This record gives sequence, structure tokens and C-alpha cells, in this order.
Amino acid sequence: MITRRGLLVSLASGLAAIGLTGLGTQVANAAKTFTVCKTSAIPVKGGKTFSVGGNKVLITQPKKGSFRAYVAVCTHQGGALNGAENNEIACNLHGAKFDAATGMAKSVASRPLAKVAIAVSAGTVKVKF
Repeated sequence: MITRRGLLVSLASGLAAIGLTGLGTQVANAAKTFTVCKTSAIPVKGGKTFSVGGNKVLITQPKKGSFRAYVAVCTHQGGALNGAENNEIACNLHGAKFDAATGMAKSVASRPLAKVAIAVSAGTVKVKF
């Protein structure tokens, strides 16, 4: 006969295993460095969005040789961010605008964009989650 405690322990173990399996990709990508593109792919005063390790990342080059990376999701209502022009990131969903150098909100959104760790070396842009 299975005791109540034994049943609860088995159930908890099974749910934990399912939960950990579902997080496998995210956990595997955590603290990983991904090579995204060549520096020449990002225009000065512009930016591009890339799919990296299952995440959308927006990389900008506010001034020559200076690169920034942000989670490509608007902090206003979660709209996708697709790029940057003239050092401005705009959300097509509701018109929110962000500074490409700092990620700070300029209009509509009240919170800045989430930053992503970035490294540039040998003409290559890398991000780390």
C-alpha cells in the first residue's frame, strides 16, 4: 500500500523532472556566449535584430565602434523590436521609442530596454546570457 507521503513525494519528483526538462534549453543557454554577426553587419547609428539561443536580441552601433545589445521586446506592451535608425529604436506596435545608446525610453514606454551583455573582438559581435 502506498502511503500519502510516498504518493506526494513521487508526485513532486515527477513534476520537478517535467519542469526541469522543459527548462533544459533555457538552462543550457544560460551563461553561454553566442557569436551573432560581424561588426560590419550593424550600421553606424542603426541596429538589427537577431535570433540568438532562442531569444530575440537587438544590437545597435550608436557611434562607430561602440556596440550595445538589448532584449528585442518593447517594455510598453511586449511588441517586437526590429531594428534601429538614427540612434532610435521604435516599436511598431504603439510607437514607443528608445535611445539606441542607452536603451532608455523616450516616449510611450516608461521603462528602459533590458540590456544583454555584449563583447566585440576581431570584428565579431558576441552576446552572453
